[in-house]
Amino acid sequence: MRGSLLSLFLLAGLTLSAGCSDSTSEGILPECTGTVTPTIGAGLAPVIRWTPACRLFLVLVEDPTGGTDQWGVLSDSTNGIAPPVTYGTLPAGATKELTPPINLQTGHAYRLDVLRFTGPGHEDGVLAGQVTFTP
Repeated sequence: MRGSLLSLFLLAGLTLSAGCSDSTSEGILPECTGTVTPTIGAGLAPVIRWTPACRLFLVLVEDPTGGTDQWGVLSDSTNGIAPPVTYGTLPAGATKELTPPINLQTGHAYRLDVLRFTGPGHEDGVLAGQVTFTP
């Protein structure tokens, strides 16, 4: 699913720009408007964060050797997912779990992809950041 899912999101073909928009008066994190730097904590249920802190639309953990999705959550048609996100737990702002969590294995490498919504389709987005990690 990795190839088809990520290809779908990358179809927008938009160039990433730096930063996020300004925060709102309600104190809600702004939507991501460019590249972010993801980080992932230790353990088999790691905490996922990105900077700048802003809202994204897709968080996807994959096995880079086989392209198998390990876990994925989506905020349909909007940038609604804010950090922190715990692996395997549907975060606030997510509207659906694309792939139920598969147990991570100690010593095995995985890749985290985070995408921001671009439209016009309800699942169109571009890669905002990526990191490889080993629990």
